[in-house]
Amino acid sequence: MKRTIGIILTAIAIMGCGNNKTQRAESIQDRPWQEIAPTEIELNPIQMIDKDWLEVSAGKKGNMNLMTISWGTIGELWGRPVFTVFVSTNRYTHKFMEGNDYFTVTHFPESMRDKLSYLGRVSGRDEDKVAGAGLTVEFTELGNPIYAEADLAIECKKIYGQQFDPSLMPQEQRDWYDRSGLGVHYMYIGEIVHVWKK
Repeated sequence: MKRTIGIILTAIAIMGCGNNKTQRAESIQDRPWQEIAPTEIELNPIQMIDKDWLEVSAGKKGNMNLMTISWGTIGELWGRPVFTVFVSTNRYTHKFMEGNDYFTVTHFPESMRDKLSYLGRVSGRDEDKVAGAGLTVEFTELGNPIYAEADLAIECKKIYGQQFDPSLMPQEQRDWYDRSGLGVHYMYIGEIVHVWKK
């Protein structure tokens, strides 16, 4: 009798473990974001940055900003995977890049192109750009903003930042800054600490 009860209890325990495993798999599957390694980013970097455009965001809940970018690089530096963004001193986002240790870069599907154009034209000084673009902000475990409408999100820890030195630029670029009226860009190199895709 004791042996029979022991067998029944063992069977129930095994069945219970099986159900928990199924529930864990379903909950992971149901999550909209899947974390991947930086080496698993499949998008062509030039297409992603120059043609598709991206959003760079910095700040925390209640005090953040974002802007559209079409300049950037992705690669390796000092043995770490890195993403480098360039932000003009004229841009409202610059103060958030300076004041925070992390930034995020997000990629959106082609259907969001008009939203990215809006986010590039409008300043966060003047209005709530997130609301204006109809985006839904989500925050990573580190408290950094990404967007529910994006299909790729890259979270970076700043490891270097410096403003370009105009005296080291070709004349053509110095002339471009004079014509554009933009403040000379800062370069921010971020170690990629997390990547998520949908």
